[in-house]
Amino acid sequence: TRSIILNSPHNPTGKIFTRTEMEYIAKATVDAGPQCVVLSDEVYKYIVHSPPKQEDAELIDGSGANKICPGHCHFASLPGMWDRTITISSAGKTFSVTGWQVGWCIGPEKLISSIHRLLPYVQFCASTIIQEALARSLVRADEPYEGHSNYYEYLKSKYTRKRDMLANALRAAGFAVPDYDVTPGGGFFIFARIGKDIAAAIPPERINAKNVAAPGGITRQDWALCQWMVEEKGILSIPASPFFSKERAVEGASDQFIRVAFCKTDETIEAAAEALLQICHGDNCGIDGGIDSGENASEVKNGVPHPAAKVNGEDVSVSNTENEDEEKPEVTILKEEPETAEIALE
Repeated sequence: TRSIILNSPHNPTGKIFTRTEMEYIAKATVDAGPQCVVLSDEVYKYIVHSPPKQEDAELIDGSGANKICPGHCHFASLPGMWDRTITISSAGKTFSVTGWQVGWCIGPEKLISSIHRLLPYVQFCASTIIQEALARSLVRADEPYEGHSNYYEYLKSKYTRKRDMLANALRAAGFAVPDYDVTPGGGFFIFARIGKDIAAAIPPERINAKNVAAPGGITRQDWALCQWMVEEKGILSIPASPFFSKERAVEGASDQFIRVAFCKTDETIEAAAEALLQICHGDNCGIDGGIDSGENASEVKNGVPHPAAKVNGEDVSVSNTENEDEEKPEVTILKEEPETAEIALE
């Protein structure tokens, strides 16, 4: 093993790896040998809207970088990991300028120098203007902003509110979403589980239809639902299958999930909420009883378990996910009319 790619907060699930979990990964890195390095993708570290439980939070140093992104553990801060770790950050995620495609890496000189040698062959250059703007913004971000102690607190507060708006809309429509009171979460995506009534509403002819873009060339449930929602309801979301290996997707591991973004205006989320309600109707729409109601219920209350949670007493993991960093088109409603809404791909 030459490299381990770690992504926390995680895309698409929103899972935050606790310090304890990261210590296991650190041990595996050491066991792999001195040649093994870690690419730690931490682009959502300033958007930790549901910090880990108290026992985990107490393990995270509340000073330095962790002071402005509480609830997040920098992998490079673990004992012996600095010399093995390249930490990746993003201006796009932090300052909502994803189209500018600018970020930065931090790590020991021996690793960063190799990146410098490679970059000229994979990109021409990063925008000089956005680099200057980023340098200034990083300084100003520590100052009071919009009634908050700093920009990062404002960012977390804004996304927490938008997360709740979209989560409530998804629940009302019949999807299951994580219970953020007990499940650590970050980023600006909700990994929603397709409820039974939602699944039943998908036109049968869309399931297992031929589509060269879908894994295995067949539209499984997640793909069929997303395609149907965008074409018929004006709601654009991402099927879970692209985040899985082709083999796992074909096996059906991703069938029950879709990814929905809440990095949108309130008006867009409200319009999406109205459109979601048109998918199916009923008092018991969506939750199909697969969630454990026993001792593990607190980990998955009202929603889909994250990889560390359990369903029906068994560990559940979202495995073989790709470390995807590029933004994908999500719900963006430009104009709302009585019965239709236009959407745009970002």
